[in-house]
Amino acid sequence: MNNPLLELKNINYAVSSFKIHDINISLYPGEVHIIMGENGSGKSKLLEIISGVIAPDSGHIYFEGELIKPNRTSLYSTNNLIFIQQYSVLLEELSVAENLFFHKLPYKNKLLHTIDFERLNKQFLDLISELNLPIKAHDTVRTLGLAQRQMIEFCKAYISDAKIVILDEPSDVLTASERELLYRIINHIKERGAGVFYTTHRIDDAMTIGDRISIIKDGTLTGTKYIKETTEEEIIQLLTGTHLKEGYPKIKIRKGKTLLTVSNLSYEDKITNINFELREGEILGITGLAGSGRSLLAKCLFGVTKYSGQIYIYNKPVHISNPRMAIKNGIALMPENHKEDSIFRELSADENVAFPSLHRFSRNNIINYDYLKQTVSDYTSKINIPVLNRKSILEYSGGSLQKAIFAKWIMSRAKIFILDEPTRGIDIASKIDIYNFITDMAKKKAGIIYISSDIDEIMGICDRVAVLSANTLVCDTPTHLTTAEEITGLQVRNISIPECTTTT
Repeated sequence: MNNPLLELKNINYAVSSFKIHDINISLYPGEVHIIMGENGSGKSKLLEIISGVIAPDSGHIYFEGELIKPNRTSLYSTNNLIFIQQYSVLLEELSVAENLFFHKLPYKNKLLHTIDFERLNKQFLDLISELNLPIKAHDTVRTLGLAQRQMIEFCKAYISDAKIVILDEPSDVLTASERELLYRIINHIKERGAGVFYTTHRIDDAMTIGDRISIIKDGTLTGTKYIKETTEEEIIQLLTGTHLKEGYPKIKIRKGKTLLTVSNLSYEDKITNINFELREGEILGITGLAGSGRSLLAKCLFGVTKYSGQIYIYNKPVHISNPRMAIKNGIALMPENHKEDSIFRELSADENVAFPSLHRFSRNNIINYDYLKQTVSDYTSKINIPVLNRKSILEYSGGSLQKAIFAKWIMSRAKIFILDEPTRGIDIASKIDIYNFITDMAKKKAGIIYISSDIDEIMGICDRVAVLSANTLVCDTPTHLTTAEEITGLQVRNISIPECTTTT
């Protein structure tokens, strides 16, 4: 390799009880440097230090051999670095094209800042054609799903001139075919000589596109290896300290009564004629490409979005007109964007977990906080959430936050769980915890709708798989009667295969 683009030497940083200790890491031109670690290991803090969001307490950072001095302009503000964060930060009031070319807007008159929309739309259409993006020219940001929004963020890196690109958990909401687009973008970035820091919990990502991998544990860099000189099993052992042979705790559970029936459910022309049943103790996987309507279906079932069609619970018709009605009928939702749509930032962790169940802890509109806190503690301890002072839900790491959302709905005594990308952005150990929670809920006769872009995950944990394509369900079949390759083919080709007949 040539001289490094970026070097971090002896970096230390402390906040509250957490410390980053003596980190030494580098990035070379044309390199993808994978950073992995469990939730709370310090990956995000390290990225913030690299990008200049926070300053280290001690240590030195060198860019192209020159020391970056404290209190000077950060790499980010000089356009030498672009940071694509895990959660989309697009401006919803602007068009997709305006968001994408925000820092490169073509002007008719630069002095008056008059945008040349004809040229802007031409640039945007050229990019859609070049990358075969699943986004239409007239789409607005407000209409896009999380995966589509993430693709727009990737395209910002694609068109930028940045020498350092940071991608934070970029592929968690993407299907296999959508990840191919991400890989093409990364290869383009490498070819122009830029370096990429790429954080992920997906070992297949690391093995496919990584050149080197660094493992962080408890704020300390435990090792850096060349990808071609290591194996998946070695990486898992470095991450968890154990050999992990089987991550999906799939067991046979006797199915009970029909819990949920969905008949001819539609929303405008986005999803049409959705039909399926869910039985007690059953895990139904739903998958599809970005824009297929996965998350929209979840919102319809939870009353966030108005729908047409019929919903039955235990064969009795119900109309879920709002989330309050959904909760009353025993329906719980973990939405796709967990951090933005599942928590109240102003409330404590205890209050967030207890929120759907406040009636259990109040009498005459007065909340018994001692009873509330003890009950929350009982539930969170069962699902392996570390004990914190819990003044703020935002103190939790990604994995613990998602477990807290599970605790919230389990505590509400829900019977139907709609889980939209429930393991997105969390480490391997936390994923296994969540798989075990889901299996335990199924044992207790709950019905689970498991929405995921990860086909292997769907095949590993679900009893049945349904594919959303061409605005409707094109397949609903037991997972043991199909393969991951067939499901992927359905997503891409919008066709049915003989084995994929509706089975309940």
